[in-house]
Amino acid sequence: MKKRAAFTISFIVGLIIALIVIFIREKRQNQFSNKEFHIIYPFHNALFPPEFPPPTIKWRDNDNSIKNWEVTLYTSDKKYIIEESISEKEWRPTGAQWDSLKSLSDHRNITLRICRGDRNSRKGIARINLRIGTVEVGAPILYREMPLPFVYAEEHLDSMNFRLVNVGSAEPAHYVMEKFMVCGNCHSFSADGKTIGLDFDAARRDKGGYFLEDIKDTMVFDTTNFLSYTQLQKRRTFGAFSKLSPDGRYVATTIKDRAVLKNFGYEYEELFHTQLFFMVNGVLAIYDRETGKLWELPGADSEEYVHTNAFWTPDGKNIIFARANALPRPLYDDELTVRDENLIDKFVKRERELKYDLYIIPFNEGKGGTARPIKGASHNGKSNYFPAVSPDGKWLVFCKAENFMLLMPDSRLYIKPMKGGKPKKLKCNFYQLNSWHAWSPNSKWMVFVSKVFGPYTDMFLTHIDENGNASIPVLIENAKGPKRVANYPEFINCKADYTFNMVYDYINISHIQRALKAGDIDKANEYADKYISQGNICMPSEYFQLYKIFRSLERYEEANKYLNLVMRSDSAYNARKEYTKSDNPEE
Repeated sequence: MKKRAAFTISFIVGLIIALIVIFIREKRQNQFSNKEFHIIYPFHNALFPPEFPPPTIKWRDNDNSIKNWEVTLYTSDKKYIIEESISEKEWRPTGAQWDSLKSLSDHRNITLRICRGDRNSRKGIARINLRIGTVEVGAPILYREMPLPFVYAEEHLDSMNFRLVNVGSAEPAHYVMEKFMVCGNCHSFSADGKTIGLDFDAARRDKGGYFLEDIKDTMVFDTTNFLSYTQLQKRRTFGAFSKLSPDGRYVATTIKDRAVLKNFGYEYEELFHTQLFFMVNGVLAIYDRETGKLWELPGADSEEYVHTNAFWTPDGKNIIFARANALPRPLYDDELTVRDENLIDKFVKRERELKYDLYIIPFNEGKGGTARPIKGASHNGKSNYFPAVSPDGKWLVFCKAENFMLLMPDSRLYIKPMKGGKPKKLKCNFYQLNSWHAWSPNSKWMVFVSKVFGPYTDMFLTHIDENGNASIPVLIENAKGPKRVANYPEFINCKADYTFNMVYDYINISHIQRALKAGDIDKANEYADKYISQGNICMPSEYFQLYKIFRSLERYEEANKYLNLVMRSDSAYNARKEYTKSDNPEE
């Protein structure tokens, strides 16, 4: 009994001491990071790439009587100290100061301290630590920049840009292509960084447009490097989430696809979630650049399921994809989106669920095989999507959310070994959306986007160590545009400071319609002639649009030609339905 009593007393004393220690730590932490006065950025214990430029330090102070702050940065041994008196709530060290700090820190803790007031009247202190990493990122990132909400971006296609950012530079990200008049989406690169695949809606009614081109200083996207998944299969399709194989020969994509699509309004609060978009039908398909052929991948071609979001393993031998039970599809229906508003409303209100599981299937030279669920990323009661395998083949990072995919506010990043093992949530996750992640070519860094600073997604970098642990992330500041989102980031395996330009030289129907609307008949005729010269016109919806365009241009013989093509089409009914929805080229 005495031994038990002694043990109990020791346990209670130890518990009290532990609670006191925790209390002191919490009090100290609250002293440095309370809601009234705290450092917003960088984050505590953030790890910066060694080539990173100086960050903009920002803090919040709700006491309006405070008019100045003393900012101090110093190495752990205090051999190098930077001190500045600031009258604004942000400050950035000079390049020389930052370089000295990086060099003299020896990759150990650097302390950032901000004091309210001057040296003689300090009224509070905020303090964090940060470190400089040992491994460079070493490659640039191509991403899309656009405004919100999505409905505005689609109404103003010339507001979208593609930009290329060098994370080691303080200069603004390079504009690769500006104000293109079509919707540009997913892009990917071959493992050697020599080939790009880019999703462009090359004709406004053809969502299946895709371009493949070798990387060079100036790339022109025209008829020489264009393909249409729609025209290849004679059926409307998105060709969603296309991904180049590591050797650049093949493209894995989704065809026969249909999506739930719901755009939301313009209110600030709604900008955090402006679109609901996820696939409910579709099969995986492979496009071969050498043969120009497209075929469904056996083992991922059952219309009982939706197969989408494909990602190649680095050796090109397997494809990981997201799979879910497909929605029933009406016979002869080739609509790209679900039209049942009651059903869409149930998805919006979360009264109906759809959860994806990650599967892996052998490529087998395009012959496919048996698709197997990935343990830990499937059948776990959540929706698992956006698989991304590190270039060294060691890690799989994916998103997990309660339902659906893409822009889920509750999306979190998880990592698991490719050789097997339990997944774990990465420490880089923020509380509001974590997605669109991609690995650096050296498998040491990962870029992802989040809405931690507001409704406009920013890009962040996190380091992944040899045990699959993520560092506290850092913001890629020079990629941030005012009131613009950054999404679809992809690393290119090339020198970090390499830049190139992309030129879109493909006329689509909306170009002609815009010219007509502006009353520029000469330009409309020029565009119409070029559109016809591009060839590959095979869809009834295109026939209808061209019929109306040529009638407006008083080119009646050509108008009648396309009207006759519509009448002879097996899909004339669907074409008429498509035609009568709207004459607005932006819808």
